[in-house]
Amino acid sequence: MTTKSDDVLLPLSPMDAVMHSFGFTILYIFPPSSSSPYDLGKLQSSFTTLVEEDYPILVGELFVDPSTGLDTVKQSAKARSQGAAGIRFETNPNSSLTTDGAMQELSWDLMPASRGKTELMCVKGSLLADGGLAIGVDASHTLFDGEAMFTFMTVWGQHYSGVKKEDRLVVCHDRHLLAGTGAPSKMKHPEFRVVEAEAETESACREGRGSEEPDAAVPPPTAHHLFHFTPAMMKKIKEVATRGGLAGEDAEPSYVSTTDAITALFTVLISRARDHGQDVRITTGINARRRLEPPLPTNYVGNVIFNALSTYTSNELQPAENEEGVVSPATLAKLARRVRSSILERNDAYLRDAISFLTEQKNVSAVQVGTNFFFGPDLMFTSWANMGMYNAEFDGTHPWYACVPKLPCYDGFFMITEAQRGGDGIDVGVFLESTAMEKLDKMFADVTYLHE
Repeated sequence: MTTKSDDVLLPLSPMDAVMHSFGFTILYIFPPSSSSPYDLGKLQSSFTTLVEEDYPILVGELFVDPSTGLDTVKQSAKARSQGAAGIRFETNPNSSLTTDGAMQELSWDLMPASRGKTELMCVKGSLLADGGLAIGVDASHTLFDGEAMFTFMTVWGQHYSGVKKEDRLVVCHDRHLLAGTGAPSKMKHPEFRVVEAEAETESACREGRGSEEPDAAVPPPTAHHLFHFTPAMMKKIKEVATRGGLAGEDAEPSYVSTTDAITALFTVLISRARDHGQDVRITTGINARRRLEPPLPTNYVGNVIFNALSTYTSNELQPAENEEGVVSPATLAKLARRVRSSILERNDAYLRDAISFLTEQKNVSAVQVGTNFFFGPDLMFTSWANMGMYNAEFDGTHPWYACVPKLPCYDGFFMITEAQRGGDGIDVGVFLESTAMEKLDKMFADVTYLHE
């Protein structure tokens, strides 16, 4: 679509628009290459060809229609003329951090300077002291979800490594596939809430900025902790959640995934660590690429993460008088099945109805996640496992780390990722208020069936 002023507008989908209040920061850390030293000039030139050949949608700036809240990429004549050269690309050829040091610190010094409000993406490449490489990417979440970002980095690695065009991944930019049909929604969608004004404090903290309001309350300190699950622990928690020590009809095995079981466990532990005594609502991110009918094309690069919502009363999250251990098998099984049930509800009909719900709103930018997870009683869960987070390969080397940098202020968020350094098992990253995190760490160590 072209406007009278020669601006080209590239529409994003309603699922992209609902992510407008979120940023997407990710840090890739590569060990020293066994073939040849990393080259920042080559890194930048490969980024240029990546954008111009495969991701032209990154050229321009983000434009939000004030009347509808729908997002578009606006490409002015100047932006089109500049192409990828108009995207901010910072470099540091002499980082003092080693690969191990970078993985320990996850420093914002490895990220580009703060992204502007309409800036689509900015990038920073750093050569580490021992020959490793760090790539920090800060993008608008309207452009990518987790799998889309991993695809982007994989294709970038192919450009850097000189893979021929016919052998590179082919990406799909057909965001109209999630534009909706214009039909009204027929179902309730409590996973969303419609608000009058965006809450700035949360997004400002998440992006490492202070609130623009001089008298705004300073949030309490937060912590980020990784809880590692070995393959044996993964097998055990799934077995416990599947059987659950239940009696009678409930004793019949019922399918729950390992992720369902881990989600249930941390819902209980975090709620007790927060000690708020309130009911809890959780959202579980669902990658709908293959849940939709027909499935979306391979390597679709937009947002396709829907939220499954489940609710738990304060009483059922507290230990019973005769309950053995921190979280009994019966409690774990009950809650894991609830998580699984909420996910199964997200079939093609429900997902497409959710898109209809978004498109029928007067202003999509007023739609937010339907939970109060940021310093509230609720929780947000997502998983980046089995999405190709370590698929990127730069001259034969895969990353040891591919996740967020150290966020200075984030709470109530939980992320499952594949283990760092190509290790076995998974890592469970929890972002939580610092005092609650201390309690959580102790309670996790006391879940006996995990550590037997």
